[in-house]
Amino acid sequence: MVLHINKKIMVVALVLAVLITVFGNPQIKAKASISASKNIVKEAQNTEIVDSTVELIRSIDQESAVDPEPAMEQAMAEPEDIAKSPDIHFSLKATGYNSLASQTDSTPFITATGARTKFGVIAVSRDLLSEDIPYGSLVRIKDLGNYYNGRGAGKFQSVLDKQELFIVEDTMHKRKKQQIDVWFPRKTDALNWGVRQVEIEVVRYGRSGPILSAAEARNSTVNVD
Repeated sequence: MVLHINKKIMVVALVLAVLITVFGNPQIKAKASISASKNIVKEAQNTEIVDSTVELIRSIDQESAVDPEPAMEQAMAEPEDIAKSPDIHFSLKATGYNSLASQTDSTPFITATGARTKFGVIAVSRDLLSEDIPYGSLVRIKDLGNYYNGRGAGKFQSVLDKQELFIVEDTMHKRKKQQIDVWFPRKTDALNWGVRQVEIEVVRYGRSGPILSAAEARNSTVNVD
């Protein structure tokens, strides 16, 4: 009789220990406590509360189990807006040109699209024109310095910021790759620009594409006609 009572007390104490452990840290400690509990309960098969204790342990075991599938699916899922968004930043070589037949063609003031040259018009290499920065695209230019040594970063930034946005209306010789050409009104300006490293931010993809950055709010103040 005493042994029977002692077993009941032991099981009740065990149940309380399991509950305290589960609520304290259900994800880490519950399974270890449950495993130990099952072994002890087997020794108390003659008590009246064994069945209910076993059921309680089973329910806790099921609730503490973590299903990995939803978390894995969420981690592997690629957001549609990221998957479909084009690249909007490019680090490129940038040269300068102006309207001389020796630098362009027989119609130096007319671009490849038929637009007239002016500051704010740029040409892009044909590898970029085909997919990344097509005609009519609006871009912002950040001066990263001399192309060869990185010196003078930001030297022309105030001029670029004053214009703010540049429009792609021209292209370059087919031998050029990953490069843009910024139009200047005078040859001396183009020579002073030299060869620079720039970062291009695409604000609008093509002539009718959506605004791709926060620059939409400032777009209406920029003259690109």
